[in-house]
Amino acid sequence: MPIFGPNEQQLKEIAKKDYDKAVALKGDSRKEDAYRMRIGLRARGHIDKLFVEAAQKAEKFNDIAMIHIAQGKPAPEPPKPSNFMKLMTASGEVWSYIPEEYSVLVFKYGMLYQSMNVSGPKAIFNVQRIIDSISNELKLPNQLMALEFLRTQLAEEGMDVDAEIIALEPDDGADLEEV
Repeated sequence: MPIFGPNEQQLKEIAKKDYDKAVALKGDSRKEDAYRMRIGLRARGHIDKLFVEAAQKAEKFNDIAMIHIAQGKPAPEPPKPSNFMKLMTASGEVWSYIPEEYSVLVFKYGMLYQSMNVSGPKAIFNVQRIIDSISNELKLPNQLMALEFLRTQLAEEGMDVDAEIIALEPDDGADLEEV
């Protein structure tokens, strides 16, 4: 190990091990619940930050794609999400990990929202389903709320976000892929 602590790759490996350990915990002691919740809160922060990153990258990607199309060139490959994210916490920086199946979907909804191909409530609804899946995987006792910043922003704009989300309840067999 380096003199000044683990390098970025080692920190990412630790983040993945932390997530996998939280998923694998079988008991329900206070210590295990606290560990699961800590990893769940990291996942929520990761998801919120990934959604914002996707929206920012969508804007740049859409601009570049339009230029390519105008020049008769094929559109570039869309940006890809990372399963790892550096987060700031009260105790300093920490790395977070979420499985690729979740990061891809969160990123997709962030890009769709920024491109106005999905409404704010629809993006919140789908990302909430993703964090609910992670919460179930981690066996968390309490539900985590995804994209609170977007909920607040839409509410400040006069939208009844909860009513809009309730109206989106899935029909028979709707899944995370639905847009």
